[in-house]
Amino acid sequence: MFVKMKKGDILLLLIIFIAGMSYFGLKFLYKDTGDKTIVISVNGKEYDRIAMSNLNGEKLIHIDLEEGRHIDIKIDSQGAHVSDVICPDKICVKTGVIDKVGQSIVCLPNKVQVFIEGSAETDVDYVSQ
Repeated sequence: MFVKMKKGDILLLLIIFIAGMSYFGLKFLYKDTGDKTIVISVNGKEYDRIAMSNLNGEKLIHIDLEEGRHIDIKIDSQGAHVSDVICPDKICVKTGVIDKVGQSIVCLPNKVQVFIEGSAETDVDYVSQ
């Protein structure tokens, strides 16, 4: 069953397609990195604080922990992720890249937390305390 399309129908579909591609293309090209800070804490104490707007390229942070363990955190304009760690389950590596305010990566065995602070709105509606 084929529907015969008129010139107006094709034009309308073309406009919708171009608008959709423009929206996602611009969102991909212009990632909001302003006013976002990646904070790394070890054993509940702040270890480092990196402003995403000041990043030029990629930054690798290697943290030596007790008992010969370590964690490697890779930070760039796309966000932050744990690239290597010595711990039993490696859930922090499986978390992947975080790039939005309020997201975090936690390595419980090593007591390391990586999270993003900033003034942008988070996706969370409400947090109870």
